[in-house]
Amino acid sequence: MHGIAFDSSYWDLPYQPQNYSYVYAAAQAGYTTFRYDRLGTGKSDFPSGYHVVQTPTDLQILLAFLDLLHEGKIGGKAYSKVVGVGHSYGSIQLVSASALVPHQLAALVLTGFSANGSYITQFETSSAFSRADSTYPSLFEGVPGEYMVFGLPQTTQINFLYYPYYDPQAAEVAWEVQQPVTMGVVFTLGAIQGGASGYTGPVYVVTGDRDWVFCGNQCNIRPDGVHTVLELVGPTLFPNSTNFSAHSPANTGHGLTTHYSTPETHANIMGWINATKY
Repeated sequence: MHGIAFDSSYWDLPYQPQNYSYVYAAAQAGYTTFRYDRLGTGKSDFPSGYHVVQTPTDLQILLAFLDLLHEGKIGGKAYSKVVGVGHSYGSIQLVSASALVPHQLAALVLTGFSANGSYITQFETSSAFSRADSTYPSLFEGVPGEYMVFGLPQTTQINFLYYPYYDPQAAEVAWEVQQPVTMGVVFTLGAIQGGASGYTGPVYVVTGDRDWVFCGNQCNIRPDGVHTVLELVGPTLFPNSTNFSAHSPANTGHGLTTHYSTPETHANIMGWINATKY
């Protein structure tokens, strides 16, 4: 599940796949991946960004895809075990899904995420959103006015990157494939964010130590004097998980797939999945 400002290409950036593609890393480790463009991004439809494309709609689409994967209605193969891997807003959706259909998710890998939502408002404010159709008419002509994009590359740098620890060319490619977000999604973000989930399966949180959106660039601080911001996800959201752990790649911002640490991060996730019993 990709996050805001991207479509599913976030997981398979069209640049040096051996370094920056999660799909490539998963295939090398022997795993099948399924990714899709959220409604209102990529090759999906662009309906009303007020009344249709909202967080509850996105969540219901995710639940439907989980059913289809288990029933063998995607690609003709039924998957008995599905590991949910999300980034940012995609991780938020998976947390909600784990509470609603825990039996559908064998394990969770939540990237670009923490239980601290206090910086999300600052993210929305600093993003300097502009109308997609007027800002990039060659890409989004005819898209309803409630679809928004980042107006400047500097906005992407502030929110997703940690200078100078990222590949400038990878960042440029990520900027070129950016996608809009609807005002409906932004206004309803709180609609699917609940309290603790009863999910008992394994959970792995992987968020860069310099993630601005979920940690304010300081993911390694210990608010309670004992646990880091990422470690607190366990007792806060997954108190019943049989296997919770967290990893924080060094010198890495919110956009995990463009930093120099990306190959190591992907290898770390694959190692966790390989070693986890689910």
